[in-house]
Formats: sequence, C-alpha cells, structure tokens
Amino acid sequence: MKLYEGIASALIDEGCETMFGVMGDGNMTLWAAIGAQGRIDLRSARHEAAAVAMADGYFRATGKTGVATVTYGPGLTQTATSLIASLRNRTPLVLIVGDFARSDTTNIQHFDHAPFVESCGIRYLRASGLPNVAKEMAQAFHWARVRREPVVFGIPVDLLDASLDWGFDYVPASIGAEPPIASAPRDAIDALARRLMQARQAVLIAGLGARQAGAREPIRRLAAQAGCLLATTLKAKGLFSDDAFDLGIVGTYSSRPAEDLMAEADLVVGFGAELGYLTTEGGLLFPDAEVVLIDRVAVPEKLPFLSAEYIAGDACEAARALHEACSALGQAREGARNAQTLARLGQPYPAPALPTDGIDPRELARQLSGLIPADARVVVGVGHYWGFFMMYTALPHGVDALYSYQMGAIGQTLFIGLGAALAEPSRRHIVIDGDGSLLMSLQELET
Repeated sequence: MKLYEGIASALIDEGCETMFGVMGDGNMTLWAAIGAQGRIDLRSARHEAAAVAMADGYFRATGKTGVATVTYGPGLTQTATSLIASLRNRTPLVLIVGDFARSDTTNIQHFDHAPFVESCGIRYLRASGLPNVAKEMAQAFHWARVRREPVVFGIPVDLLDASLDWGFDYVPASIGAEPPIASAPRDAIDALARRLMQARQAVLIAGLGARQAGAREPIRRLAAQAGCLLATTLKAKGLFSDDAFDLGIVGTYSSRPAEDLMAEADLVVGFGAELGYLTTEGGLLFPDAEVVLIDRVAVPEKLPFLSAEYIAGDACEAARALHEACSALGQAREGARNAQTLARLGQPYPAPALPTDGIDPRELARQLSGLIPADARVVVGVGHYWGFFMMYTALPHGVDALYSYQMGAIGQTLFIGLGAALAEPSRRHIVIDGDGSLLMSLQELET
C-alpha cells in the first residue's frame, strides 16, 4: 500500500462523502486513489479558489466538515481569499495540499507554504514523517471541527508516494466537536424575564445561532407574552417575516421605520446574534437600550462590540425558559405590540427618484419576493448590488439563505452556491450575484 491509498481510505473513515479540488503535480496520486475507490464524490473545479469555496458552501449547507485538495505552490496561493472567507465564517474545513518533496529545491513552483498560510490566520500542519502521518491527519480534522476553522494539511509528495510496509493504521478524530450545552442559569432567566415584562419597548433579535437552534417559535411566543418587537440579523433574514411586529433586518440595511423604533428601545435581547458593528450601526441603532446576549458558548472569544450582559445557553432552550418565566409573572402584555407600532411600520416614506434607464433594481428585488419558493436555498454575494436584495426582497421564513460576504470579496458567490447545491442536489438553489463577480467565476458553471 502507498501512503496516498491510505490517505484516501482515511478520508472515508472521517466521513468524507464529497470532496472538491484541482489536480496538479502535488496531489495527482492522491486524486487518482480517491477516484479509484469510487466512494467519495470527487468534484474537479476549474480554479483552486473555487474548490475551497465549494467545500465552504458544502459545510454551510450540511454542517459537515468541508474537504478539498490542491497542488503545491501556485495551487495553494490561489486559495487565500477562499480560506480567509471560510475562517471568518467559522467553517470547519480541511485542505489537503501536496507539499514539495524534502529534496526538491529546484522546482519552478517552489514556495514556502507555512508562512503564507499562517499569514492568512490559518494553521498549517506539515506531515513530519511516515510514522506520524495518520495521527497528524486526524489532528487536522480534530482542529478543524473543534475550533470551527480551516486547517491546511501539507503532505510532501515523496511521503505520499512512499510504501507502507504495515498498512495505514488510521483512527479518525472521534472526539465530539460540540460539547454539551449547559442550560442558562435559572436566576439569570428569571431576572431577565422580569425586565422583559417591565420594559417599555423591548426588541428580541435573532441571529444565525437562533435559526440553527430552531428557536423561531419559542422566540415568537416569548415576544407575544412579553410584548416585544422582533428583528433579525442579516444571516437570519426572513425568520419572522410572517409576524406583524417584525422589524426585519436590523443594522445598516434597516428600514426607516425599524431604525426609528430601534432607537426608542430600552431593552434588546440577542439570541445567537453577535450584534457587532454593522448590526448595531456602529452602536448608534439603539443607543439607550440595555443589551443582553444569549449564546451557546460558555465565554465569547471576542469582547462584545457593545457593553452587554452575557448569558450562556442554547437559544431555543433559553427562549422557552424565558417564555415560561414570563408566563409565571402574569398574563400576556401588550407592550410595544400595539396599533401605534403597526401604523409606524406601515408608514410610507418617499423613495429616491426612479432610474431613467434600464431596470429599477428595487422593483426587481420586490418582484423576487413572490417568486422564491419556501423550500429553496438562496445564496447572496457581496457588492453594490446586494443592498437591493437585503432591503427590498422579502423571504419566506422557511428559506435557507447563505451570505458569502465574509471577506468582502466578490467572485465567491457562485462557488459557495455550487458547493451547497452539490450537497443537496434535489433542492432548488438560487444564486444572486453581481455582474463583475459572476464574470470572475463563470467558468465554474462548467464544473
């Protein structure tokens, strides 16, 4: 057995079902071994950046670790933007790279991988020797899953081609990536329930964590009991679209009525929502509100952008507990869920002048609202165009929306959409991209 055959088998042991890549000198033997096994759906991209971004999109659609492979030197350097975008999305991803043979010093493509990868803020693990490869590969998958980040695993080609006298004894990274989530402390829940039932104008903001936790209905029931308004971050757009007291997206794409109502809030509770710079309009969106953040991690890695109280707990479970605690305090209250609020939400505002040529993108975005099926997945990129979708397209709450803005880079959207579509080929996928961005990535339609 050759090491490349052992690596191909180990990928199956790690649960890899779909892999993305571009073949080159550094990974061609591994590529051939994976293809010969026929147990992994091996997708050949036309550009290395696309291969990594497709693996990122595959994770976003499935929650499974993304896996990709590229060759050494320029094959790796092409992936930088996609790697950084996946890092900022907290995507567990393993990129297997054929590294230069240890004696190869004259290759025209020679390049020192480690400092390049590490300059992107990503861990580079280079196989140190034949006896260690199995443990080092398992370590790469472990780091990717536990730390929710991409890891680049480099294997020198002379090792890949080496013979294994005793086979490849691989033990997959089996330690769970998700530790049990402790319930939010009872005293913190009771104290917050009292504040919600006394607040003049409380707003519950759901983020991606709330969507993933299935917290939509518990948060809606809590809002109805405590008289709260509802809102979402960008990543949870449309979650409460069928609720009359939904403010929509909060942040730099807020509607005018939502901005006005948020400015008057005296209590804001975020469920699985970071409430960072853009979501809070630099801290100006709700300047007089007390802020409470509920998230599943015991301690946030970064200090919250706003001064806030922090409660560790699952968003869905915490919303249920808060609803029970609020119900124990008395009957449902009207709070901010009243006729005056509805009138303000429906108040028309003058729009900027219509364009004098071409299609009005606002009207196009509005028309999309009634055309997107509730079971579809929408993938939206970043650029001047995306604001029209954010502000004017209403999404049914069942739509799964992915946003590829993590590095502010154009040219990523189609890649991520293809990765998601390959993960669920029976589901309808809609990619909304800018013209320049699409032209940068158009070759992957052939993929």
